[in-house]
Amino acid sequence: MRLFQILMALFSRILPGRASDLALQLMTGPRLPQAWRGRAGFAPDRQVPVGERARLNIWSGGPQRVLLVHGWSGHWTQFETMMKALGRDDFSFYALQMPGHGSEADGASHVGEFIATLRRALDVIGEPVEVLIGHSMGAAAAAYVLSEREDISRAVLIAPPTDFRGVVGRMASMLKLGKRARQQLQDKMAARVGISYDALDIARRGERIDARLLLVHDTDDREVPFTDSLRLYRSVPAATLHQTVGKGHRRVLADKEVLEWVAGFAREGVLSVPTPDAGQIRVPA
Repeated sequence: MRLFQILMALFSRILPGRASDLALQLMTGPRLPQAWRGRAGFAPDRQVPVGERARLNIWSGGPQRVLLVHGWSGHWTQFETMMKALGRDDFSFYALQMPGHGSEADGASHVGEFIATLRRALDVIGEPVEVLIGHSMGAAAAAYVLSEREDISRAVLIAPPTDFRGVVGRMASMLKLGKRARQQLQDKMAARVGISYDALDIARRGERIDARLLLVHDTDDREVPFTDSLRLYRSVPAATLHQTVGKGHRRVLADKEVLEWVAGFAREGVLSVPTPDAGQIRVPA
């Protein structure tokens, strides 16, 4: 990685346009871990298409509908433990497989596609969804869609990025891009997504969210800063922030305590946990 960063730093200063194109390709090309390919430990009852490249996995069960949205380079199988914890006696599950995130590579994807696909999935379901659960970029897409509609009563957002200018900036810093290449990457990503950075400021959209919201984020998350959830928490009228430590970005999905919080919130739909004040929230340095 260190050698690659050195080469990218030089490349971006000599050919900023080519370097920003390569960075854009890296940022829009999902990398699905081999371990998630072909897993069927909790196989769906059926699968239906959502647009041309996405799929909706469906498990029939109880009367309440739960829609689950994975994150970037994620997969619906990450929610297996959560679905088992919630149980099919009470819930029927709908888990999205986003474009570019199938068992075989099928092209690029980005947050704009996540948002559009989530909208289509809700149309495909065609009936009220009681609980919307998202992780990482899927959580950001969920928050965006929640700010547009009033028919979803509660949602769980786990490690949501809320500042996409910051997301692109972190990639540029990781690649050691020069100033011109960095700016070109910012511009090209906005053009590819088709939504401005201001419109994608999820925290600013928070005041439009009417759903009761449970935010879960680990302070040791190295992919999405904890402060992103803190910004959203401060802007949503009915939100609780559950702060974990040492669970990281993905392991938090299967953490026993987190599963208990999610299950209780999904079943009761109430914010029974005391809302923390500023002094109770540990903000990483």
